Amino acid sequence: MTESKFGYFPKTKEDFDSYIESLESQPHDYNTIAEALVDSTLAFFNYFASKHGMTGFQSSWAALNFLGRTRGMEAPFMIVDSSKMLYPQYDLIKDVEKFLEESKPKLAEMAKKNLGEVDKYTSEKVIKRWNELAK
Repeated sequence: MTESKFGYFPKTKEDFDSYIESLESQPHDYNTIAEALVDSTLAFFNYFASKHGMTGFQSSWAALNFLGRTRGMEAPFMIVDSSKMLYPQYDLIKDVEKFLEESKPKLAEMAKKNLGEVDKYTSEKVIKRWNELAK
């Protein structure tokens, strides 16, 4: 098993099982149980990807898909690496503005769907926003 700051990379099913058992057998508190979940999930991700020869692109897509699913995100989302602010060739504000602009078609679709499901509990401000996005 290889270990780096990016997680554990079990080489065999036995390495993976042993790692999971070690995480499960430790006492956990509020914080460490969450860290153990991340560690075990990442170990499985690395193990499974290596066994199936996944490309970096496939792995990146899977990671983003996992993040979206676990957070219940159906609309487009992006991750912003603020360390890019350290270098003058990056323009994060422009990147975010471009992302938001490119997200409008999907948001318009979602807004139209939501407008069809308005009920007496839907805020007028929310309905107004949905109408703005649906245009």
